[in-house]
Amino acid sequence: MEDYDVRSAASILASVKEQEARFEQLTRALEEERRNVTLQLERANLPPNPTTSQPLAWQQMVMQEQSPSNA
Repeated sequence: MEDYDVRSAASILASVKEQEARFEQLTRALEEERRNVTLQLERANLPPNPTTSQPLAWQQMVMQEQSPSNA
């Protein structure tokens, strides 16, 4: 019976350690998501800026057209 108790305790301890590791992983993921949402909200609250509101490909094309080598 004592051997069973030791195995049971070891099994419970292993399960708790797995749950703690998973909790830490979820906590990090949640914190990362919170940072992303905060950045999105900050960007949404900024006044519109024509150069940053355009898609990146459009910005690159405009920059190429405006570069001195194309003048």
